Amino acid sequence: RNTEMLAAACAVGVGCCFAAPIGGVLFSIEVTSTFFAVRNYWRGFLAATVSAFFFRLLPVWTGDEETITALFKTRFRFEFPFNLQELPAFAVVGIACGLGGALFVYLNRLIVQFIRNQKTVNKFLMKKRLLYPVLVTVLISTLTFPPGLGQFMAGKLTQAETLETLFDNWTWTKHGIAEEFDYIGHSQAWIHPQVNVFVTLGLFVFMKFWMSALA
Repeated sequence: RNTEMLAAACAVGVGCCFAAPIGGVLFSIEVTSTFFAVRNYWRGFLAATVSAFFFRLLPVWTGDEETITALFKTRFRFEFPFNLQELPAFAVVGIACGLGGALFVYLNRLIVQFIRNQKTVNKFLMKKRLLYPVLVTVLISTLTFPPGLGQFMAGKLTQAETLETLFDNWTWTKHGIAEEFDYIGHSQAWIHPQVNVFVTLGLFVFMKFWMSALA
């Protein structure tokens, strides 16, 4: 029963965050167990679909949006959405993301095994279950604090705002220097007068990668 609840929770979480109920169910099947009961499919689909629908309705009810809109808007031209030369770039991005995902799982496994091998630490954390998340939260909050190291990796932005700015239509190869960047809105968080835009982005990816594995 606990595993079934966990599977439904995974489906709901992914379905809400990415507006992808089907992807949420498939993700829950993949990560929660090696055996997935057939009777849980309709439960997962129902929970993910309803939760994703109401999650998109909440901004309308609260007045933040006038109607339901796309979660991640694109500006592709209907008559010519992309060049054929971009297809190899898409393939490279897919391969890089796959390798990055495998590295993330491996890093997370190393962290978990390291903690379990430290018998004294592991026994103490088993008794104080809330201590580890508190320590990790304090560490991540300290490293991403905007006036500190966070100023070099857009620490003032929330996760949603970060994703929004990463999908902005900027040609960063033409604006490597922060002073030359015509920022508007949340994109100003990537400005730093002492470092290149790509240094800020690289530091952001590196820090978020290992901190997510640690959490």
